[in-house]
Amino acid sequence: MTAENMYENNNQSRAVNWRWHNEGDVAVIPRALHDYGYNWLGSDRFMEDASFLRMNFITMSYNFPTKQVTQFGIKSLSFNLNFNNVFVLTKYSGADPEVGAPSAGQDRPTRDDGRTPRSKQFTLGINVGF
Repeated sequence: MTAENMYENNNQSRAVNWRWHNEGDVAVIPRALHDYGYNWLGSDRFMEDASFLRMNFITMSYNFPTKQVTQFGIKSLSFNLNFNNVFVLTKYSGADPEVGAPSAGQDRPTRDDGRTPRSKQFTLGINVGF
């Protein structure tokens, strides 16, 4: 909503390029009114389905058999690999569909403030027992 209001000098979504310009134009986004008008008010124009499927954690590990590692003078050897925030499947147009819920007592829909999406992380671990 903030990224399409064309009310102030803040950054705008590229969707505003397809706003209403001239009489007879068919556009979903109204005309640009800098510091004037009501484009900044909420409406159902900003509602969209934010359904998603997120693969949050994957952990893989491998323990080498004792027979294989004792020949190198060690008792045990294992590797583990952890992935966090692997992927998100969604048709949501924002950065992250999991924007949270309104505060208690509010009767308005959830608002996406365009926060930075979750980062992807991975960790590799090696355990060696002597």
